[in-house]
Amino acid sequence: MTELTPSTLCSACQLIFQESHASRSDSTGEIPHHGLEALASRASQCHLCLTVFMSIDPDAYRTFRSKGSAVDSVGFAWISPIARDQARLKFRYVKPAKAPTSPEENKENRGPTPSSNGSKASLVLNWEETTGLVVELILMNPKYAVEPGVRTIDARSVSTASQETIELAKQWIQDCTFNHMKCSVSANPDASTWKPTHLLDVSVKGPRGVPGLKLVDGMFADPLSEYVTLSHCWGKTKTIRLHKGTLSALRQGVSLSSLPKTFAEAASVADRLGFRYLWIDALCIRQDSEADVLAAMGQMHRVYSEAALNIAATSSRDDAAGLINTRNVAALQPCIVSVNASLGVDEGMYKILRSTLWHDLVDASPLSKRAWAFQERCLAKRTLHFTRNEVFWECQQMCCSEVFPKGLPATMRPPSSQEHEEFFSKRIHHQRHGNWHQLVQMYSPKRLTYASDKLLALTGLAKQYMARNRLHADDYLVGMWKPQLPHALLWRVEQGRRPTRYRAPTWTWASIDGAVRYPEPATSQRETCIEIIDLDVNYHPAGDHFGIVESAKMKVRGFMARGLLRRTHDYWGRTPCVVQCTKAQVELENASFDDRLPKLSDASSGMLCEMLEIYLLPVIDVVDRVEGLLLCATMKKGEFRRIGCFDVSTHDQVNWDRFRSVMKGDAEMNNYLERLDHANGYWFASDYTYTINVV
Repeated sequence: MTELTPSTLCSACQLIFQESHASRSDSTGEIPHHGLEALASRASQCHLCLTVFMSIDPDAYRTFRSKGSAVDSVGFAWISPIARDQARLKFRYVKPAKAPTSPEENKENRGPTPSSNGSKASLVLNWEETTGLVVELILMNPKYAVEPGVRTIDARSVSTASQETIELAKQWIQDCTFNHMKCSVSANPDASTWKPTHLLDVSVKGPRGVPGLKLVDGMFADPLSEYVTLSHCWGKTKTIRLHKGTLSALRQGVSLSSLPKTFAEAASVADRLGFRYLWIDALCIRQDSEADVLAAMGQMHRVYSEAALNIAATSSRDDAAGLINTRNVAALQPCIVSVNASLGVDEGMYKILRSTLWHDLVDASPLSKRAWAFQERCLAKRTLHFTRNEVFWECQQMCCSEVFPKGLPATMRPPSSQEHEEFFSKRIHHQRHGNWHQLVQMYSPKRLTYASDKLLALTGLAKQYMARNRLHADDYLVGMWKPQLPHALLWRVEQGRRPTRYRAPTWTWASIDGAVRYPEPATSQRETCIEIIDLDVNYHPAGDHFGIVESAKMKVRGFMARGLLRRTHDYWGRTPCVVQCTKAQVELENASFDDRLPKLSDASSGMLCEMLEIYLLPVIDVVDRVEGLLLCATMKKGEFRRIGCFDVSTHDQVNWDRFRSVMKGDAEMNNYLERLDHANGYWFASDYTYTINVV
């Protein structure tokens, strides 16, 4: 093993690794460190300060600087052992509540200080916020830790598209193409020759060899030449798009200098990687033709899954920001420090790694927050992420960076990324329906420029999921799958918003904006409490189950109870509530409301408050609880809309008995399409079942 040489550190950073320090807190182990402002100025002389500073997200940095008082922040650092060869190294930055006006106040506001007798002082905090901005790094002893090799990047490689980086990307592509079995599987027999309707030929050269591109028809493209795709954030700027007015010019060919920076740099990178064709949605789909847009949506699952590579402008917010960044190469190399055994780990030379590297630069990037880009990343076999500091590789078998070209250490992959890896590796596609709900949970928080695209931006993934699980188009139901009903109806959302413009029926998660989650599947035996009699969905185009939903209703038969909800406070997300029924009142401790149901009155004022009529519709019965939907009636007889969901546990015997008494008998129901006698009744419900429509 090559002997490690310690990095150059400033005096404040050196103190972190000393056996003892007078200002180290007994309770937290924290010692004073530079504030953010001083950290930036010391980054050029201290490798650790540079590593910390480069680990801070620029947006988080700007937000922190703009909040609260104008005084400079202060920092703290501490080490927390994980194992004999690893430890967490954390830095925390906070702001004083206000600028000190006296020496005494300044002393109070400066955090941990040595006491007068020289012993370790306890931490004194008088900060605006005690958490502040936190950076977490990992100390790793290479003597014990199993890690992929660290690559030294040439100091001249100051661009994320340097020739050195391009050559490394070519190696990744070649290795993946010939050695990764998972990445070479395709569900389509014509995958090697299939092309999208339109492509951009990036081999075009203008006068004097000026690089350019031109629009070509996919059916006439060279069948032996592969194509790559681009994932990017459109942004709000009005840049060139394919429409009637630009079609002729793009077919004749345009110079790269006339294109938005992201498009031009993507074309250049594709050409340098040895690819002739590039697909960019803005330039390969007629934006002024609804027919072309809908046809392209139908092809999206193939466009990205059949591409040889997906180039991602991961850190760019719009097309003007570009794909390529200038960087400080020194910040990419691991910082090396000498650690004393008194800090709780084995003595020796340690590498300092960014534990949240992948999350910070890829998962939390501007592109990864977008719904369309989420689908593109899932569909692509291989993605080359261009971030603000370095280029990352992601395929179905491994994730790499320029510093770790053979694979990232496990310490750099937080749990959130492990979930992403599980999905993107496509392993879940081999499980019958198993993780569609996981996909919904990952997709639902993503952002859309147009809220109406909620289902369209998932069409490609839905079609791929259908093909890999041998489902049929008519199994797809507005963001759900029929074989997963009725459990699929029991989604929940925190602080959701239902758009004013109709997008989907209330019973599907696609009708709401917000982070959706599903309850854990029951491990014990469960019984269905409702029967889905009919599904009536009108699509545009007609008959296209992946098209735009114009209207929909679900006819169900089940047990129901009517009650009143006193609106004395806001109901939004998970909100415990009490439903007042004729026979008893039922406490719904785990109720969840889809959209905000605002407070209408104050019970303490003595005024009569408005009561909301709601209906309980049990959906599944799991040994120790019943889960169901909260409904409100519309103006049509027997028609309801979903407003939330609930569950009632048998562990609270008193409340469970109340719930049973409410569900028994006729349940005060008079709003239904049909009422039927239930021959044998049900152990918790009435002798009647009701048929209703949910829209």
